[in-house]
Amino acid sequence: MMKKRVISVLMVCLMVTMVFAGCSKQNESSGEGSSKGSKELTMWTWKIAMVPGFEAAAKKYEEKTGIKVKIEAFTPDDTYRQKVIAAANSGDLPDIIHWWASRGLGFENALENMNDKATDEFKGKFLASAFNESLVRQSDVNNWDKDSQQSDVVKSLKVGDLYQIPLDVGGFFTIYANNDILEKVGLDNKAPQSFEEFIEYSKKVKEGTDRAGFVFAAGLQDVYYNWMGRGMEATYLGVDKSAGLVNRTEKMSDPNNIKPLKAFEDLVNTGSILDGAITKNIDEADQSFAAGEAAYLLGGTFTYGNLSAMGMDVSTVSSFVVPSMEGSKVSQPLELNPFTLTALAMSKTSKNKDAAWEFLQYLTADPEGAALLANGGYILPAVNLGDEESNLSPTLQTMYKALSDEPSVVTQVDNWPDSIGRKAEWTELYKDMQKIITGELTAEKVAANFDKNAASEAASGN
Repeated sequence: MMKKRVISVLMVCLMVTMVFAGCSKQNESSGEGSSKGSKELTMWTWKIAMVPGFEAAAKKYEEKTGIKVKIEAFTPDDTYRQKVIAAANSGDLPDIIHWWASRGLGFENALENMNDKATDEFKGKFLASAFNESLVRQSDVNNWDKDSQQSDVVKSLKVGDLYQIPLDVGGFFTIYANNDILEKVGLDNKAPQSFEEFIEYSKKVKEGTDRAGFVFAAGLQDVYYNWMGRGMEATYLGVDKSAGLVNRTEKMSDPNNIKPLKAFEDLVNTGSILDGAITKNIDEADQSFAAGEAAYLLGGTFTYGNLSAMGMDVSTVSSFVVPSMEGSKVSQPLELNPFTLTALAMSKTSKNKDAAWEFLQYLTADPEGAALLANGGYILPAVNLGDEESNLSPTLQTMYKALSDEPSVVTQVDNWPDSIGRKAEWTELYKDMQKIITGELTAEKVAANFDKNAASEAASGN
């Protein structure tokens, strides 16, 4: 945890500057040399955990091209946002900007539109959904045009505009395992093959060590269901019945439909969930796992980097996708449909646009650069690595293999034709599931409440 404390001290308007491959701090400009060897690029980020990955990629890139890259990291998030926006307004942005994947940023007038560079061939190198967050669509233009609060910069954007190239992706339904703890009960590097087996493993840790079996952000009402429960529900019941619960054509108290909820109750009843989990948010749950308080942690693929930033030795960590229940209608493992997390942009005022574009491509679209960044920064690259996924660390390989461009059962439920969406009864369900943890309610009572609330909402026209 020392690393976490050090980062916290540095976070007050701190700039962490790392100069890679012998970059001289006295050269603060992008450089205007005519030869590759005399050029220097500058890139900004806010992701401290990713800096070692950027360092590894930048070092290799200089070896290949002679172009030096200086990485500057600013934390916390709000400080970084303010710095980038201020620099965009003053024309002082670096060559490359690392940012949250999005469109309608509000400072596109200071960025390079890369729609002409990102050809169909280029986009084809990425996972199918990678550009969804960044590519301007007709629906965006229509919505921005109607929004009186939207800026003129955003309103000026056109369909097909692209100001970011996707860098990394993520997904939910991921469980992390601390193999140092699991080794004590003979379960290290052993992924459970069913949810029932996961319950057994968690219980074995609780009974055989002085650590908890499982921790998650139970203080947030919907984390268990949205990051774990709905995956089990969709695989066990199948798409039709799971969608029926959303659309009020199925009852949760049905003897078969209630089984995923009862599986959660079975996990709670083992006593293996970390004491105090009911009060924890996401960071607090991650911190408990990083401190070795529990053998298993519920998270997303993006949690891996957080654990490293918290000072955990991630070489002791493995991961697996939330396992299905025995007797599930969908027999294959749950697949993760990834969404883009962060992306890279180029400054319109860069004096080395060609070199900046080349390095941006190396980080995002070149399997070599993407793998170096991924392994050092604990992320999943947005590029389709194909056979070169073997260059990822074992833990990242496991997560990367779980990604799929084909709609998962969860996605199919979410995109069910004419779905009414999850209404108020679901919010009440999340609250009631917390009461299973505290012992205030049983699974049967929670299911009955859900059905009652769904009927009441439907009768009210909601």
